[in-house]
Amino acid sequence: MRRPDTAYVNGKVYTVDGKFSVVSAFCVEGDRFVAAGTDDEIRALCTPETKIVDLGGKCVLPGLIDSHLHVNNTGAMKMELNIVGRQREEIVAMVAEAYKAAKPGEWIVGRGWLNDEWNDKSFPTKEELDAVAPDIPVYLKRACGHAAWVNSAAFASVGVTSDTPDPTGGEYLRTEDGSLLGTVTDQAQDPFNKAIPPYNREQLQRIVLLAQESFLAAGLTTVHDAGTAEEWIQAWEELYQKHELKLRIYASMRVVGRPNYQELMEGSMRYFQKGLRIGMYDNRLTARSYKISGDGSLGARSAWMLEDYDDRPGHKGNGKWTDEQLYNVLYEAHRAGFQIWVHAIGDAANRQALDVYERILKEIPDGDARLRIEHAQMLSLDDIPRFKKLGVIPTHQTVFLRTDKKVAEARIGRERMKGAYAWRTLIDDGNPVPNGTDSPVESYNPFLSMYCAVTRMDENGQPEGGWYPQEAMTREEALRSYTTWGAYAGFEEKLKGSIETGKLADFIVIDRDFMTCPAEEIKDIQVLETVLGGETVYKK
Repeated sequence: MRRPDTAYVNGKVYTVDGKFSVVSAFCVEGDRFVAAGTDDEIRALCTPETKIVDLGGKCVLPGLIDSHLHVNNTGAMKMELNIVGRQREEIVAMVAEAYKAAKPGEWIVGRGWLNDEWNDKSFPTKEELDAVAPDIPVYLKRACGHAAWVNSAAFASVGVTSDTPDPTGGEYLRTEDGSLLGTVTDQAQDPFNKAIPPYNREQLQRIVLLAQESFLAAGLTTVHDAGTAEEWIQAWEELYQKHELKLRIYASMRVVGRPNYQELMEGSMRYFQKGLRIGMYDNRLTARSYKISGDGSLGARSAWMLEDYDDRPGHKGNGKWTDEQLYNVLYEAHRAGFQIWVHAIGDAANRQALDVYERILKEIPDGDARLRIEHAQMLSLDDIPRFKKLGVIPTHQTVFLRTDKKVAEARIGRERMKGAYAWRTLIDDGNPVPNGTDSPVESYNPFLSMYCAVTRMDENGQPEGGWYPQEAMTREEALRSYTTWGAYAGFEEKLKGSIETGKLADFIVIDRDFMTCPAEEIKDIQVLETVLGGETVYKK
């Protein structure tokens, strides 16, 4: 057996192994766990040179894995207008301030508005922005990323007028007289995305380091990046080589923006020809998966539903691809060996993804493809058993509950809610349910997300007793959703997710006992120390 460099004793250590064992001590050599057990068992393995760390009874968990977030978008929130939690008049005032410093040719860019939390919940208008930014283009993404608030200068910059038809998979929202409102959804965001100057390599590196700082302080040692561009990988590689970037990133390659079908196929084929990259830089960077979006979001009413929205008759949302288009690109991804992720919120998008997956697996059988559906948010009851049958992984973001509960019933009604946010049902069917936050859509705080998973309440304890509480997770399941299930979703269950011999020495020390503290305190848990590969990378 390897002799440990460091031993940690006198703790409350949740190993999250198969038996959910709880021990008091463990030890590390290099970047791996050597053993876990009692204080006496671990001390017996030590040499005179072994450093002994007394945990003082504190709680230890494996390093946490966020199975769906956006690395660059999270870091960029510190470089753009951060309008999270702001009322519409506050946002207009922030744009007015940004306008004073803006130079001709620049765009004012931001993210985070959520009309469902405004006093006036209607979608915002171009006139509100025109009043404070008449000649500089403004592009403000909704928190979900599937809609944007733009001004007249932005419309003019990209050549969109009231005569421009809506693209497939998106809308230019309009007033009653047919003129442009000032809100665009999904594929209608494409011309703006193409017009906004992209970040250069130096900026991309600053962004990922800002994101890393936030994630490590929150106890995240691995993140699954839900849509990665090749130029981001190249920027990150330089930082890995310099040992400045330490965070483990599981990258899902994506043709970023809102591509049309031709752009999608051409960009995707370049990824498939480049092939898989696994375990680079001491298991810190892997690019073996591929992501595509099948619809939009519930808040933007662009999630694709089988039946009309209750609060917008005649509208079913926005599916992005025909069955054949989706099949064509995913067939090539599967043939190239890539794990596939399909973003699907609505029940129609989920059914389309499951149908295409079933067809592909019949043509190219793979008993361990671990195909994923990201969000799997609203499901037809008939489709829920298909996840287990096909081996498809439903990846959820339990923190969505805190905001979606305000609009979900109005959008789809109580009957369709029976298949929505169905964590308990999916788990009881035998599915792992990896968890994440979709940051910056929601806070990247994993303990807020696990709190929502366990209580089915928002951070203010509402609704009392929980929102559809029968779909809650247990605490053990919530912890597995951020550890072993996340590792499995990335083909890394032999490397990480639990404190066991031979696995990567990623763990966190927290300020209270996750399993026994009052449920309302889970959201308040603070990380005291984050250790990644045996190295302390954050200390409070």
